[in-house]
Amino acid sequence: MVLNLLAETPSTPGVPEIVGMLFPNLPNFIAHALATIVIVIILSKLVYKPFRKTINNRRAKINELLDDAVEKQLIANKDVKKAEALLNQAKSESLLIVKNARVDAEVQKMQILQNAAMEASNIQNHAKSSIEREKIKAQEDIKQTIIEVAFDAASKILESEIDKSKNQKIIDSFIQNLDKD
Repeated sequence: MVLNLLAETPSTPGVPEIVGMLFPNLPNFIAHALATIVIVIILSKLVYKPFRKTINNRRAKINELLDDAVEKQLIANKDVKKAEALLNQAKSESLLIVKNARVDAEVQKMQILQNAAMEASNIQNHAKSSIEREKIKAQEDIKQTIIEVAFDAASKILESEIDKSKNQKIIDSFIQNLDKD
């Protein structure tokens, strides 16, 4: 149908002018261009500039927050390094304390062992001297007892008549008395 319209001549009545429709009407074109310019100006004043201002404010706020985060991260890194240094120092001090405690414990152990050895030696010496005194006393008691027994025997012998059989009986009796005591 479009081909038929083109094939016909423009001077024919009732046929639309296709060529005239292809080009816009100059007053309509100017009105549309002016309306577009006015809309662009109004939109730039009412929408674009406040939107741009809001975007810039947000960008500034984001940059401020990022700077603050970077600063806080740097402070945190410094604090972590300080904490690690303090932890390492505390570890070395604790190792030193444990080492000193072990040395002190070893010294105290040696002192206790020396004191125990000295006390054991003193007790042993005291026991030896006590045993020696008891031995000497026992020997003196035995000597004294022997002397007493000898005096008793001599007095019994002297009291009785000197007779060989009586002497033998007295000696046997004396020996039996010794075994009983």
